[in-house]
Amino acid sequence: MVLPVATRSDRRQARRADAVTLLTFFLVLLFAIPAKYVVGPLGGAGSPAQLLGLAGALWWAAHRLMQPASQQPVGQPVRRAMMLFCLTVLIGYVAATTRPIGQRELQSADMGLLGLMSWLGLFLVVCDGVPSLPRLEALLRRVSIAGGLIAALGVAQFFTGRAFTNYLQFPGLTANSILTSVAGRDGFNRPASTALHPIEFGVTLTMLLPFALHFAFHDVHRSRVRRWAPVLAIAAAVPLSVSRSAIVGVAVALAFLLPTWPRPQRRVAYLGIVGILGAAFVTVPGILGTLTGLFTAVGSDSSAQSRTGSYALAWEFITRAPVFGRGFSTFLPSYRILDNQYLGVLIELGFVGLTALLTLFVLGLREALRLHRRCQDPALRSLAQALAASAAAGACSFGLFDAFSFPQVANLMFLVLGATAALRRLTVTGPHQVAWSARPWLRPQP
Repeated sequence: MVLPVATRSDRRQARRADAVTLLTFFLVLLFAIPAKYVVGPLGGAGSPAQLLGLAGALWWAAHRLMQPASQQPVGQPVRRAMMLFCLTVLIGYVAATTRPIGQRELQSADMGLLGLMSWLGLFLVVCDGVPSLPRLEALLRRVSIAGGLIAALGVAQFFTGRAFTNYLQFPGLTANSILTSVAGRDGFNRPASTALHPIEFGVTLTMLLPFALHFAFHDVHRSRVRRWAPVLAIAAAVPLSVSRSAIVGVAVALAFLLPTWPRPQRRVAYLGIVGILGAAFVTVPGILGTLTGLFTAVGSDSSAQSRTGSYALAWEFITRAPVFGRGFSTFLPSYRILDNQYLGVLIELGFVGLTALLTLFVLGLREALRLHRRCQDPALRSLAQALAASAAAGACSFGLFDAFSFPQVANLMFLVLGATAALRRLTVTGPHQVAWSARPWLRPQP
């Protein structure tokens, strides 16, 4: 199938500032500025990306209020699930403020509520603000490029043992926490790039890998170097993060992607996996054994034992408020590091909140898979499956570490869910009808 060049009106629309322009700026703030930097007086609630997310929520609300009722966005399952999850967090906040609560827990609950509003703003701007399929592709292409850049920084950190982010200075921003840019495990440097921790770095890359692969295969108008550079950087950085969560995330993502690819693409993937493992074996002696030991020696691993040792304490907190929980973000790290966000949500939001969060993830995954089945165009099918793979990898990671405490993974998860809803809005005009005219340049030419 021949893909003609976009029309002049499409190019003019791409040059105009729109929601994708705001979201691109958000990506710069999220990935280019190390996660420890915040606006000093605002503390933990003042990261630049979070502030822009709050601004996005206000922008969406103002735009929604100015629209006539006939032009209001149609209902979407994923958006309704997102609103339901936000409602459970608000109920949890009321539950927290109506019980005896310490000052530290109350401050944490306030910051958690601000974080939720920022995630909601990000989700809604992506869901309802992206004006067209080309602009949605442009956004996700920039997401994959950002993944390649932070992966390249992580590779440099691994081989040099230097953080590099320590040389960055941002006027008006102060360090709110210790950024573990280069940690250690079994004698290897564990890079974190601009993330808070190597685990977050690895999980972020697993969520970005499906988009990098999609554009590597389908952006045929770009050079092979530009298309494949993010894929190679991410594929090299994931094992260097020495993270069990990252390896599991890659396995989940590839399990969603590989069965849907044509045979030539699967061959390329298999050769690439073998090549990456071979390069790791030659250039980093012992890394494959260390990665294998993360799973074969899980019974004696201190991090795994810490996770399983948290269950008894977690159940004690759950039984005190099993329905709506003790309040979002009120189970402080000083009580216990759970390394399981689902368990943390069960403590803080109860069974109602956990059900709402799982419903949000399941519906997002279902919508992406439905779009993959219904679309006839190979590029759209691939994009939908990439969204499903990214969402699945992210949802899996929530059971392996405290994802809501790490800004890159949390924001990326809600961006992916919003992009899934946006893809549905831009392609589906009825319950079972796909509007291919929304993307006429992908139709076969006579």
